[in-house]
Amino acid sequence: MDIKSESGFIQRYNMVIGILICSLFTSILFFFFPGLWFFFGGDIFLVAGCCLGLYFTFKNKQDSQSPMKTGVIVGLTGSVLSLLLVVILLSLVYGIGFFLYFLLALFVNFGIMYIFVGIILGYLFGYYFRSKEGKEGNKRISSRY
Repeated sequence: MDIKSESGFIQRYNMVIGILICSLFTSILFFFFPGLWFFFGGDIFLVAGCCLGLYFTFKNKQDSQSPMKTGVIVGLTGSVLSLLLVVILLSLVYGIGFFLYFLLALFVNFGIMYIFVGIILGYLFGYYFRSKEGKEGNKRISSRY
Protein backbone atom coordinates (compact mmCIF):
# COMPACT_ATOMS: atom_id res chain seq x y z
CA MET A 1 0.00 0.00 0.00
CA ASP A 2 1.51 3.33 -1.00
CA ILE A 3 0.99 6.73 0.57
CA LYS A 4 -1.39 7.93 -2.12
CA SER A 5 -3.82 5.05 -1.58
CA GLU A 6 -3.70 5.51 2.22
CA SER A 7 -4.44 9.20 1.78
CA GLY A 8 -7.40 8.34 -0.45
CA PHE A 9 -8.71 5.91 2.14
CA ILE A 10 -8.44 8.49 4.92
CA GLN A 11 -10.09 11.18 2.83
CA ARG A 12 -12.87 8.83 1.70
CA TYR A 13 -13.73 7.72 5.25
CA ASN A 14 -12.83 10.89 7.14
CA MET A 15 -16.21 11.19 8.86
CA VAL A 16 -16.21 7.60 10.10
CA ILE A 17 -12.63 7.87 11.35
CA GLY A 18 -13.44 11.21 13.04
CA ILE A 19 -16.45 9.67 14.81
CA LEU A 20 -14.33 6.74 15.99
CA ILE A 21 -11.57 9.06 17.23
CA CYS A 22 -14.13 11.14 19.09
CA SER A 23 -15.79 8.22 20.82
CA LEU A 24 -12.68 6.15 21.52
CA PHE A 25 -10.63 9.09 22.86
CA THR A 26 -13.49 10.08 25.18
CA SER A 27 -13.87 6.52 26.44
CA ILE A 28 -10.12 6.06 26.93
CA LEU A 29 -9.93 9.28 28.95
CA PHE A 30 -12.85 8.09 31.05
CA PHE A 31 -11.18 4.75 31.61
CA PHE A 32 -7.85 6.24 32.75
CA PHE A 33 -9.29 9.15 34.77
CA PRO A 34 -12.60 7.91 36.24
CA GLY A 35 -12.48 10.31 39.19
CA LEU A 36 -12.63 13.34 36.92
CA TRP A 37 -15.77 11.92 35.30
CA PHE A 38 -17.81 12.46 38.44
CA PHE A 39 -16.24 15.85 39.17
CA PHE A 40 -16.74 17.37 35.70
CA GLY A 41 -19.58 15.16 34.50
CA GLY A 42 -17.51 13.96 31.58
CA ASP A 43 -17.73 17.28 29.74
CA ILE A 44 -14.00 17.79 29.57
CA PHE A 45 -13.50 14.31 28.12
CA LEU A 46 -16.19 14.82 25.50
CA VAL A 47 -14.88 18.23 24.48
CA ALA A 48 -11.34 16.87 24.12
CA GLY A 49 -12.49 13.80 22.17
CA CYS A 50 -14.86 15.71 19.88
CA CYS A 51 -12.30 18.42 19.17
CA LEU A 52 -9.72 15.83 18.20
CA GLY A 53 -12.17 13.87 16.03
CA LEU A 54 -13.54 17.00 14.34
CA TYR A 55 -10.06 18.37 13.71
CA PHE A 56 -9.05 15.12 12.02
CA THR A 57 -12.26 15.09 9.97
CA PHE A 58 -11.80 18.63 8.68
CA LYS A 59 -8.11 18.23 7.94
CA ASN A 60 -9.03 15.36 5.59
CA LYS A 61 -12.34 16.78 4.30
CA GLN A 62 -13.37 16.17 0.72
CA ASP A 63 -14.23 19.16 -1.45
CA SER A 64 -17.79 17.94 -1.92
CA GLN A 65 -18.54 17.80 1.82
CA SER A 66 -20.40 20.69 3.40
CA PRO A 67 -18.44 21.91 6.46
CA MET A 68 -21.49 22.70 8.60
CA LYS A 69 -23.28 19.44 7.84
CA THR A 70 -20.11 17.38 8.29
CA GLY A 71 -19.34 19.02 11.63
CA VAL A 72 -22.82 18.51 13.05
CA ILE A 73 -23.00 14.88 11.90
CA VAL A 74 -19.57 13.99 13.29
CA GLY A 75 -20.15 15.88 16.56
CA LEU A 76 -23.60 14.40 17.17
CA THR A 77 -22.76 10.84 16.22
CA GLY A 78 -19.42 10.89 18.02
CA SER A 79 -20.96 12.18 21.24
CA VAL A 80 -23.77 9.61 21.25
CA LEU A 81 -21.36 6.77 20.45
CA SER A 82 -18.98 7.91 23.20
CA LEU A 83 -21.86 7.89 25.69
CA LEU A 84 -22.72 4.33 24.65
CA LEU A 85 -19.08 3.24 24.99
CA VAL A 86 -18.92 4.74 28.49
CA VAL A 87 -22.08 2.82 29.42
CA ILE A 88 -20.52 -0.40 28.12
CA LEU A 89 -17.33 0.34 30.05
CA LEU A 90 -19.27 0.96 33.26
CA SER A 91 -21.22 -2.25 32.71
CA LEU A 92 -18.01 -4.25 32.32
CA VAL A 93 -16.61 -2.78 35.53
CA TYR A 94 -19.73 -3.14 37.68
CA GLY A 95 -21.30 -6.15 35.99
CA ILE A 96 -23.45 -6.80 32.98
CA GLY A 97 -26.60 -6.72 35.12
CA PHE A 98 -26.18 -2.98 35.56
CA PHE A 99 -26.10 -2.30 31.81
CA LEU A 100 -29.73 -1.18 31.55
CA TYR A 101 -29.45 0.83 34.76
CA PHE A 102 -26.33 2.68 33.57
CA LEU A 103 -27.79 3.18 30.12
CA LEU A 104 -30.94 4.76 31.48
CA ALA A 105 -29.15 6.80 34.18
CA LEU A 106 -26.48 8.21 31.87
CA PHE A 107 -28.91 8.99 29.06
CA VAL A 108 -31.24 10.79 31.44
CA ASN A 109 -28.48 12.70 33.25
CA PHE A 110 -25.88 13.30 30.54
CA GLY A 111 -27.49 12.31 27.24
CA ILE A 112 -29.12 15.61 26.36
CA MET A 113 -26.03 17.52 27.44
CA TYR A 114 -23.77 15.26 25.34
CA ILE A 115 -25.99 15.73 22.31
CA PHE A 116 -25.94 19.53 22.67
CA VAL A 117 -22.18 19.62 23.25
CA GLY A 118 -21.59 17.44 20.17
CA ILE A 119 -23.85 19.55 17.96
CA ILE A 120 -22.40 22.86 19.19
CA LEU A 121 -18.79 21.71 18.76
CA GLY A 122 -19.58 20.36 15.29
CA TYR A 123 -21.27 23.60 14.31
CA LEU A 124 -18.38 25.72 15.60
CA PHE A 125 -15.77 23.62 13.81
CA GLY A 126 -17.87 23.66 10.63
CA TYR A 127 -18.30 27.42 10.81
CA TYR A 128 -14.58 27.95 11.39
CA PHE A 129 -13.51 25.73 8.51
CA ARG A 130 -16.19 27.17 6.21
CA SER A 131 -14.96 30.70 6.84
CA LYS A 132 -11.36 29.55 6.46
CA GLU A 133 -12.28 27.81 3.19
CA GLY A 134 -14.04 30.95 1.97
CA LYS A 135 -10.99 33.13 2.58
CA GLU A 136 -8.78 30.70 0.68
CA GLY A 137 -11.30 30.63 -2.18
CA ASN A 138 -11.25 34.44 -2.39
CA LYS A 139 -7.46 34.42 -2.55
CA ARG A 140 -7.54 31.91 -5.41
CA ILE A 141 -10.07 33.94 -7.37
CA SER A 142 -8.27 37.25 -6.90
CA SER A 143 -4.89 35.76 -7.80
CA ARG A 144 -6.28 34.63 -11.15
CA TYR A 145 -7.03 38.18 -12.30
